[in-house]
Amino acid sequence: MTLRKPIFKPFRQIANQLRLPMPSEILIALASTLMALLIAWGLYTWLALANLSLIFLTAVLASAVLAGSYAALLCAVLGFLTFNFCFTVPHFSLAVEEQEQLLTLLFFLLVALVVGKLAGDSRQRLLELSAARLAEEQERLRSALLSSVSHDLRTPLASIIGAASSLRTLDAQLSQQDRFALLDGVLSESERLNRYIQNLLDMTRLGHGDMKIERDWVAFDDLVASARKRLGSALEGFQVEQHWSKELPLLYVHPALIEQALVNVLENAARFSPPNGHITIEAQCRDDKRAGDPSILLFSVTDQGPGIPEALRERVFDMFVTGNDGDRSLHGSGLGLAICRGMLGAHAGQIQASPGPDNAGTRITMTLPLASPSKDAENDH
Repeated sequence: MTLRKPIFKPFRQIANQLRLPMPSEILIALASTLMALLIAWGLYTWLALANLSLIFLTAVLASAVLAGSYAALLCAVLGFLTFNFCFTVPHFSLAVEEQEQLLTLLFFLLVALVVGKLAGDSRQRLLELSAARLAEEQERLRSALLSSVSHDLRTPLASIIGAASSLRTLDAQLSQQDRFALLDGVLSESERLNRYIQNLLDMTRLGHGDMKIERDWVAFDDLVASARKRLGSALEGFQVEQHWSKELPLLYVHPALIEQALVNVLENAARFSPPNGHITIEAQCRDDKRAGDPSILLFSVTDQGPGIPEALRERVFDMFVTGNDGDRSLHGSGLGLAICRGMLGAHAGQIQASPGPDNAGTRITMTLPLASPSKDAENDH
């Protein structure tokens, strides 16, 4: 039984190589040959017989590019028969009276078979190369994800385990203030861990197109207040300033998604601002002539961190892109801003990074289109 596998394996390989053409390959070969016939028939009185053969050779190349070697070889045979039947003397017969025309036919068939095979093989190699590049990119993203998870999950977990261990083993030696400090640390790191896991889940749903946009009317003030409440201790010690008119119109958005985008941007600002630094949240309505809607809500978060290098200001919104300095240093996983772009993009909004006032810090600017209630009601139906 162990010898039968090596004996029959070559036969199975040969059988696979001698497979019948797929229906799509046959259709492409037929369509290419028919197109070549129509063009050659229209140019029959203008071109020599050898030049007409180039039209059928072009059909072979088209079949190779569109469907591969099998379609190209089939198109070569069909082109040979069609060319012989329609254009050599006697017409509408497979017989060939003139030796010169016979040589033209034979050379056409030889060149068509060789060129079709080479072009089809080149197409296949390109497809294999594309698959290899895709697999390499997926492996790079997988490695980056594992690296990010190993760092961003283990760090808060280690803090939680350390604080819980201290509470258990040193309970008799700890004062009430020490216990509260350790419990605050556990709570803070747990919230940080929860936000990171939420980012992973959101990115997975965005990547698979499973993110449902369930819109509702919500005030910008409520979104900011909810985001600040979720961040909790992460914003403690910072002076958060808010500047916008109380008459801002309501937003017709998925509240949880826009809130999550604000949480990610605010957390970034807190992470890289100096202790007791300023974080400024601003918002205003502005006309947007490029969009179909009459205006947009433009809102931004400005920090006092080291800033983002100009070369990275576009790339920071890609997954797992981090820099050696600035607001996307090794402190970040490279998911937060990528998720923000996805969530805002799902609402036809945009996000961009720029320097803060006097080129200090970073300003993350986001936009959302504003639409009238009547228009949104029509879209809902």
